[in-house]
Amino acid sequence: MILNIKAAARSQTEEISAVARACLDEDERMAFYEPENLPQLMRDALLISVIVCDKVVRGFCVCERSPIPDGCVITGIYIDDGFRGIGFGRKLLSYTLREARSMRFKSVFLWVEEGNSAAERFFRKIGFLPDGKRRLTNPDSETYELRYRIDI
Repeated sequence: MILNIKAAARSQTEEISAVARACLDEDERMAFYEPENLPQLMRDALLISVIVCDKVVRGFCVCERSPIPDGCVITGIYIDDGFRGIGFGRKLLSYTLREARSMRFKSVFLWVEEGNSAAERFFRKIGFLPDGKRRLTNPDSETYELRYRIDI
């Protein structure tokens, strides 16, 4: 198994979109992860990093500007089902944090759906901690997210 983690290339839009389709159900799927929209997201985001296993994209992470000074926000991290639980997410997130540090950011934020204990455990292991902020993400179902932060 040969792993490579790097900034996404435009030639990988189909593969990135395939990972998003595999990870998100129809209701959660976001239009900007479609192949025709990814080039714009690549221009707008600070970084889209990919983890490539044996020359195939198996996961990606999107890092964008935050309204918080000296901070950026991870708006998505996705790993193909067959590659979860073997360290791909940790490696991809570690790469993204190193890149954010090299861009001189001091803090990285992300939002986790309240009650998603697997995601909460994962991010806590990396060093993210809840900072007390909570937001309503879906008024119809009263779904909330908690904001996590790590200083880098």
